[in-house]
Amino acid sequence: MPDEPRTGVLSWDETQRKLFVLVAEEGGRRRRVRPPHDLSPVLQDRPVPELDGMPVDFTWSGSKTRDVRPSGTAAQVKAKAEAKRKPVDSNEFINPYTFLPATPRSQAVGDLADAAPVGHDRLHEDRWTGRLPVRLTVATPLLLLDPSRAERAGKDGSSHATFPLLERNGRVHLPATSIKGMLRAAYEAVTNSRLGVFNGHDERLAHRMGADASRHMVPARISDDRTAITLLPGDTPLGGQAGRNPLLHAAWLPRYSADPKGGFAVSYSNGELPQHADRVVAWVERIQHHRWNRDKKEHQADFQFWRVRVIAREGEHLPRPVEPAPEMPRTPWNSWHEPTGEQKQIRGWVCVTNQNINKKHDERVFFTDEEDLVEVPLTPARDAQWNATIRNYRAAHSHAEIHEREKPSGGKARSGRHAEPDDYLGDDPGATAWSPHQYQRSYDTLAPGTLCYAHLAKDRRTVLGLYPVMISRSLFDLPPEELLHDSLKPAQALTQLSPADRVFGWVSPAGPGAHRGKLRIGPVVEVDAHTDTFGADGVPLAILGQPKPQQARFYVGAGPDGINPLKDGLERNRMYVRGQALRGRKAYWHHRGLPAGYWDKPTEDRTQQLEPETRRAQEYRRPDDRDGSQRDTQNRSVRGWIRPGSTFAFTIGVTNLSTVELGALLWLLQLPDGHYHRLGYGKPLGFGSIRLDLDPDSECDLRTGEQWISSYRSLAPESTRSRDDILADLEEARRRFEEEMNIPAGGLKAPHLHAFLAAAAGKEGFAVHYPRTRPFGEDESEHTVPDPEGRSFAWFVANEGRRTPSDDRGRSLPRWDNPYLPIHPDKQRKNRRRR
Repeated sequence: MPDEPRTGVLSWDETQRKLFVLVAEEGGRRRRVRPPHDLSPVLQDRPVPELDGMPVDFTWSGSKTRDVRPSGTAAQVKAKAEAKRKPVDSNEFINPYTFLPATPRSQAVGDLADAAPVGHDRLHEDRWTGRLPVRLTVATPLLLLDPSRAERAGKDGSSHATFPLLERNGRVHLPATSIKGMLRAAYEAVTNSRLGVFNGHDERLAHRMGADASRHMVPARISDDRTAITLLPGDTPLGGQAGRNPLLHAAWLPRYSADPKGGFAVSYSNGELPQHADRVVAWVERIQHHRWNRDKKEHQADFQFWRVRVIAREGEHLPRPVEPAPEMPRTPWNSWHEPTGEQKQIRGWVCVTNQNINKKHDERVFFTDEEDLVEVPLTPARDAQWNATIRNYRAAHSHAEIHEREKPSGGKARSGRHAEPDDYLGDDPGATAWSPHQYQRSYDTLAPGTLCYAHLAKDRRTVLGLYPVMISRSLFDLPPEELLHDSLKPAQALTQLSPADRVFGWVSPAGPGAHRGKLRIGPVVEVDAHTDTFGADGVPLAILGQPKPQQARFYVGAGPDGINPLKDGLERNRMYVRGQALRGRKAYWHHRGLPAGYWDKPTEDRTQQLEPETRRAQEYRRPDDRDGSQRDTQNRSVRGWIRPGSTFAFTIGVTNLSTVELGALLWLLQLPDGHYHRLGYGKPLGFGSIRLDLDPDSECDLRTGEQWISSYRSLAPESTRSRDDILADLEEARRRFEEEMNIPAGGLKAPHLHAFLAAAAGKEGFAVHYPRTRPFGEDESEHTVPDPEGRSFAWFVANEGRRTPSDDRGRSLPRWDNPYLPIHPDKQRKNRRRR
């Protein structure tokens, strides 16, 4: 909130022995003045009672009076003028979230250790009870949205959602529960408490195999009695695909063509297309595949395959091909298929996985010599691995992503309100057809006759895993739950409660048992709140990323505490293994150094333009496309927000807090200047940076149980303690907390506090946004604007393309104290910047 010059008259309250200023701009409202801190040097030596009635000027800064001086006196010149903002780095960025350390709690001592809470039956003599008045100041627009009044596009309400502000009786409403939830998360982090919630992390996650894994995949079929895995390697020996210019195991069945007239697919004699698991006979022809070598500018033979020329259901007439396949055009920069003229007849099964990748043109026919079948026992371990893999696929995508895709205007999809899962709508992920195992229940278990791929070990006999497609998801060794130390998992009993559990409350995750917390948030009162509204259509926000813990480079850390990132370039099959740990608690960076006017005119698309001084883009809005604003199921629109500078007030009531427990709370209410908590929706986009401060205009009444007992015994419940005495107690509690948190971990003392403060302050000179690529060929000195197509996945794809140890790929999410990531180039991204 910027400093504001204000005027008023000083008022001395002899009864309270306190100095106030009657603020002219607020109709004479009293604001507290703390003489040692708020009076200018010219008034510091004057007896405070003599200042009563003096007209003054002062600076209103951060909800506090500063530099109170005689009327007409010049304001103090700041020792350090605000420097001109520098352009942000052009080739590095900061990911919107980082992780705050969550280290094993074995070193926690005293009030930071696990312990049963004290009872609520009485006020304990040495514990603190009372109320803390708090002022909340909005620093960046605050999104408090009302889902009950959201409007959803589409006849069935399943499309784009537009949210109004959360209001009660025509006034903006800030729920006390929202503040309590924010404070609990922060309190957990700075006290390194147990996680309050950690559910649904007992399943192993998976990563996409590298393309090289296909060399070790062998077509397979589950036997009819479901006791064995029948390997179907075609004419190629097991392990033979790993050699030079190999002959692939499965035959290619032409199916899809870029030509809208079709004619590419090989069908049965009656024109019907072969279906998955059909038992067939076919004539196939051997084809030599040549890749284009970009360095040598020539075609080079890399593998061979059998292509189906004629096909029939088993038992039906199979005509012989009339002539060899025609040779395809041999053009530079494209692969070349060279027919060899060699033909043969095969028997096998059709395997259809749909047009699930860009430029896919063939399905497969699995076959082998039936006189020399190779069978491997189907073990319970392989059965369980298949089931877990399918569950992982299903969990990765919502029902709407698969079954509620919008039909394209060109009418490629079949009849109905939505496109079918196997409709190919475009080249990007999510637009290609979905593979059957992602939506057909027949794949849930390995039924007799299931067609799949077996991943063979180097001994060419051991099956390491069974997969529904050739390049599949591969399960990590361990689920996330096993990388979280037991001392950090949610408490199972009262004796295991960590500081956050004791202060904010706890419910047993397994059976009966609960503890009512010792902190409550009073009603939140609007002090000076203002909103901006944007009409019925609202502002289309940028796409918010969903948590993806399968991105192990971001979510998993090295060593037993996870503070440090995994080694750059580490192979994915060496992640989620023993000796590693989860990175910690997710926290969102404050977007520091935003230029003036950054939040102005949000309905205008400025995403493809750069602010002249800082070279920042409008990150919070979704870029328009050629048809206008983009509003679909991937993003949300908002009709308003709470304006920066708005203020609210509330009271925190506490009961029976220890000095250290109280100190942790005060630490969060007295962050250094320029540090912010995060509240509300859209935090990754910069929304919801707020300040919490003890309210100087309200009374703070906090006493030990002994002091309360004495007060009630004397029938004088009002505190006779001076504010200075109370502030001294608060400062001592804060000091005690910092002293007990001074525990070394990860080479630092109190890394939890260091990391929290770093995220709360943000970093100057670097833009905060989700990972994105730069158009291929764009110079690294150019600042890259948001991708209108929203292809954030492209960065992660490029990040896995590490070729040499010096390659700037395979990057893990850096630590909070050095959080910078490179912007990778992307050959698929086009430069559409509007200058």
